[in-house]
Amino acid sequence: MAEAVRERTEILVIGSGAGGAVTALELARAGRDVAVLEEGGEHPDADYGKGSTEAMRTLYRRRGMTPILGQVPLGYVEGACLGGSTEINSGFWHRTPREVLLRWHAQFDLQHASAEEMAPHFEWAEERLGIGPYGREWPKSTSLFAKGIEAMGWAFQEVPRAAPGCKSTNACASGCPTGAKQGMSRALWPAAKEHGARLVTRCRVHQLLFERHRCIGVLAEVEVEPGRRVLARIDADHVVVCAGPTETPALLRRSGVKFHVGETLRVHPMLKVAARFPETVNAHESVLPLLQVKEFWPDVSLGGAFFTPGHLAMGLSDNWPETNDRMARYRSMASYYVAVRGAGRGWVRPSVLGDGATLIHYDVGPEDLRNLSRGFARLCTLLLAAGAEEVLPSVRGMPSLRDEGEAIRWLDEPLPKANLSLTTVHAFSSCPVGERTDRCAADSFGKVRRYENLYVNDASILPDSPGVNPQGSVMAFARRNALHLIERLQ
Repeated sequence: MAEAVRERTEILVIGSGAGGAVTALELARAGRDVAVLEEGGEHPDADYGKGSTEAMRTLYRRRGMTPILGQVPLGYVEGACLGGSTEINSGFWHRTPREVLLRWHAQFDLQHASAEEMAPHFEWAEERLGIGPYGREWPKSTSLFAKGIEAMGWAFQEVPRAAPGCKSTNACASGCPTGAKQGMSRALWPAAKEHGARLVTRCRVHQLLFERHRCIGVLAEVEVEPGRRVLARIDADHVVVCAGPTETPALLRRSGVKFHVGETLRVHPMLKVAARFPETVNAHESVLPLLQVKEFWPDVSLGGAFFTPGHLAMGLSDNWPETNDRMARYRSMASYYVAVRGAGRGWVRPSVLGDGATLIHYDVGPEDLRNLSRGFARLCTLLLAAGAEEVLPSVRGMPSLRDEGEAIRWLDEPLPKANLSLTTVHAFSSCPVGERTDRCAADSFGKVRRYENLYVNDASILPDSPGVNPQGSVMAFARRNALHLIERLQ
């Protein structure tokens, strides 16, 4: 670590996920000198699809074990590799709903972000990623879910995905080995490199450097070969932080940038269940269920989750003595979830120990609990109506539900808060944008307040919970903001 290097670039982008990849591509296409720092590694398709254990070691932050603290802790996962979480997510795609954009304008004074103004940016991303329906016969886990939806008479949609030519390998969460799913490493990074963007992987940024109100660069640590790391200082005229909804505010605060930063974290809390059916499902061999129930949106969504024997064991662990025998019947099982928009608030802080760790806290409030309980009742009722012999929730003290009467009670009663095993894969809003200086860390285009040349451009900028899978929103806003920065620099 005694070695040190010093480099310079016009524009420095920190992070390579949905926000960072779009930012780097557009700036490079405009002829700008762009360097990108990514904490994780770059992996070929041959490294993908090798199973959960290997994926967590190579593709996930903290090996997939990031806790969100609070009265009800949540397990949180995000990517730490070239492409970020787009390499390990489902590829589900939603445009930001019109009513959400209207709310952001009303509550945050977010300017130039109407549905009409955002449409070209969504269209650009959808063409790049090949967004579309599955296009084949649904797998059994999807058709059973559809059967339950039909029995209940609820509104739903087949969610478009960034996976043209999906081979249904069930490897989304460990990286798509066929190259069908269009994570950023495949969809955007080759073009960004062709246009001259320079990429440095396995590079962790420790601190932003400032002279008065200008960010002049960063201090980072780069792994140049296994076991050998060097210190690096990278100077830049402009810095765009795209490190994600937890690492972006942590880096900013660690560097002394705290104005409305890391104070307003939002998530989509999620509660999972496993359903056991009388017939063979083989959910572990097919793409995850492709439908989402929208009858109760924006507060509640119901859908399908990744399923492997390992995921099933985790889901059953809350009541393992009573449920471990179900592992032998995994071929007749599939996983589903209830997710809520998230009305609570949280915060993000760098660890006071100076060890580079990030502390995350979120309060599951009364509204979240009420929506989770009602969504849980409806999800279990749907699955039983679909023919499930039992539903096994991730709720301690509730091994299984076998009839609708057991399920429907939770429409009116709150689930036992302390017994819930909640997770989330969607976090945002830790550096909200808008013209409201009393609540927004950055202006409507991501320029950080009180600084001349510092920007944020990832999921952290979404003003509050969008209530849908956020990748579409992140990419569309990132492109909008990158084009605005290009205009500003001309």
